[in-house]
Amino acid sequence: MALVPQVVDAVGVPVIAAGGIADGRGVAAALMLGASAVQVGTPYLFCPEAKIPAVHAQALAEAGDDSTAVTNVFTGRPARGIVNRLMLELGPISEVVPAFPTAGAALSPVRGQAENASRNDFTNLWSGQSVRLAPRMGALDLTRNLYEAALSVIERRA
Repeated sequence: MALVPQVVDAVGVPVIAAGGIADGRGVAAALMLGASAVQVGTPYLFCPEAKIPAVHAQALAEAGDDSTAVTNVFTGRPARGIVNRLMLELGPISEVVPAFPTAGAALSPVRGQAENASRNDFTNLWSGQSVRLAPRMGALDLTRNLYEAALSVIERRA
């Protein structure tokens, strides 16, 4: 959040705030700090419409705010995910990982076998740091909830 007003002041284009925003309070804060829009990620992974592997859904349900790290081991590019065996053994950022986009294809066979055995050792478990704030509901209800909660916060501050 500390970066949002700095970026807004530094650029002459609309700013979309992202990262660590999982509820209406975060949406409201980003908008009040000058963002033109907000991108919410992790809460939508809990929606029944999200077609994530069962091992990913289970990892999300069990994750805490300190369960994630930025990693390149699944795609060759950095992204935040829940720490699992592959991240622990290679390190979250590894120079031995194939370049994007070949890293994902290289993992595909072993990931599939592990998921079939209900193991998340080689699955990209994407998740933000605010995973515990994410409400559990369908995508339409989540979108409405985020909007209404953010509006309520903004109206109370006005």
